[in-house]
Formats: sequence, C-alpha cells, structure tokens
Amino acid sequence: MNLSWKTGAATLALLGLSACTCIDPHEHHDAAGTVERFIDQQAQPDQLPPCLASRIAQIQGGTRFAAIRYRHWASHFKSTVYAEVPASMNLQLHQEVRIEPGQCSHDELAVIMQDDVLSNRKGAM
Repeated sequence: MNLSWKTGAATLALLGLSACTCIDPHEHHDAAGTVERFIDQQAQPDQLPPCLASRIAQIQGGTRFAAIRYRHWASHFKSTVYAEVPASMNLQLHQEVRIEPGQCSHDELAVIMQDDVLSNRKGAM
C-alpha cells in the first residue's frame, strides 16, 4: 500500500515537470512599449548595450535604432529593449508601439510590429 502511494506521487511529480517543459523560455509575447530614446550616429560603442554595439556600423551608416521601455507580460517589472526602426516608419519620442521583445544579452533586437494604432503624440518632437 505504501509503495503505490509513492508511485502515484512520483507519477504526479513527473507529470507536473513534463507540463513545465511545454513552456518555451525563449517564447516571445508581443507587448506595448514606449519609445524612450533614439540611438544616433554619435553613439560610442563602449557605451552601448551588446546588441547595439555589434551593429555600430549600421548606426554610423544612418540606420535608426530606438530604446523601447515595456512591461513584461508575466511580470510587473519594466525592461528596456532595442529595435531597428524601419526606414518607412516615422517614430517619435514617447510614442507607443507594439513590439515583440528580444533579448539584448543574446544579441537579439526587438521587432516593432505596430506604430500607428497605439500612437501617443503628446510627447512627440
């Protein structure tokens, strides 16, 4: 009798662990964020986060990048991510955007998915 209780408990524990493996820790969820600043051509590589420092030639060549502050979907903490601003997109400071966050520590940039519906022009320059 005692053995079947232990077997049942072990089975439940394994089922619980297998359920956790279904969640990909690198799975991205889109989020609303706010453009905090732009990275310009005068940026110094040693003062940039790794995901931008590796793209210094693009920055110096005129490609626009933005620092975007957002609240992570599973947390109350806010994070800053960096995204390349498409040439056709007219982003402004403090504008709200929908992004797919990236992990700068893994040399991933965020992707700006939407910039028009969430537009907040109050702080625009």
